[in-house]
Amino acid sequence: MLTPLDDYLVHQTPDTVDRVATSDRNFYDRYYFNCHDLTGEVFLVVALGLYPNLNVIDAFATVVVRNQRQYVVKASRVLHSDRLHTVVGPLGVEVIEGLRKLRIWCEPNEWGLSFDLTFEGVTAPYEEPQFFRRSGPRVMMHTSRLTQPGRWSGELTAGGQRHEIRSETWWGSRDHSWGVRPIGDPERGGAPARDGGVPGFFWNWAPLQFDDQMLMYSVAENGDGSRWHEAAARLYPYGSERAEEPLAIVRHDLKLKPGTRIFDGGSVTLREQQGRELTVSLEGLALLHMAGAGYAVGADLWRHGQYRGDPAVDGEVWDVTDPAVVARVAGQNETVCRATVDGKTGYGIFELILAGLYEPYGFRSLADVAH
Repeated sequence: MLTPLDDYLVHQTPDTVDRVATSDRNFYDRYYFNCHDLTGEVFLVVALGLYPNLNVIDAFATVVVRNQRQYVVKASRVLHSDRLHTVVGPLGVEVIEGLRKLRIWCEPNEWGLSFDLTFEGVTAPYEEPQFFRRSGPRVMMHTSRLTQPGRWSGELTAGGQRHEIRSETWWGSRDHSWGVRPIGDPERGGAPARDGGVPGFFWNWAPLQFDDQMLMYSVAENGDGSRWHEAAARLYPYGSERAEEPLAIVRHDLKLKPGTRIFDGGSVTLREQQGRELTVSLEGLALLHMAGAGYAVGADLWRHGQYRGDPAVDGEVWDVTDPAVVARVAGQNETVCRATVDGKTGYGIFELILAGLYEPYGFRSLADVAH
């Protein structure tokens, strides 16, 4: 059907814009944002995505305060084909200026999390190399993604405390990804894929922001440590007239919290084109469980792309000092880090997924945890 987006010169197929070029149920188009102060006291993540072939749009907002409470608000509704209407229940995203400025909000609700925030990019977005991955004959991942560092302004309330958000001390980043990758609901039917090798998935993603530059790092590896995706670069602020500099990934040396698979600092070593190596030291300040943003494993947790109602709105408050709560929501995690390299100090997010087996760090069974 025709929607307002059809009046823009954006068509990629002979069809209307609400119909994508593939019938794969896993096609998605999603915004992600993170916002944090430079002490790690408050760390917010927001995700809003739509799934044209499922006719669903959903949104999640989650904030962790002082590493004690994590607040979650989530909403889902029927997409109704209009991909310009990026509002779900109390949550919304507005593009004010493409690739430069966006607004996100969460209206007041019973779970104690609300905000109205504006993101302004400090560098041009970084276009990561495309992700492509098969499982047997099936394409499981074929996506594009941009990542951009920025500063935040506005206001945020969590757990009854209001915070004035100023760009000098509230940093963060965003991404926008689209394509095909597994969503929250599992698919059924067909024979299981037999890919061979060690069954495991290791993933790092870290946009790190300094006063005069930004370092972007991401890597994906199989369970035996063989690498199937990598990207690293140094970016400079708008107005500097300095081009993006590609970097090579030499190694990662991460620490994990004992008894878990949760990131606890470490370092990443990158190499400039001239051959000089950069070791980026990472100190964790605040940990957020991404199950609160829809990146969930547990069957009792909301996951991306699930139709819950039209609309459905829900929320939770987690005591993340309780080991039983952490066991329920653990999995993909993000940590606000203080980063140090070449005498410079910056801040950013380190995202970790360590699922299944991963031989380089000694995970040789599904039950293994760090010692």
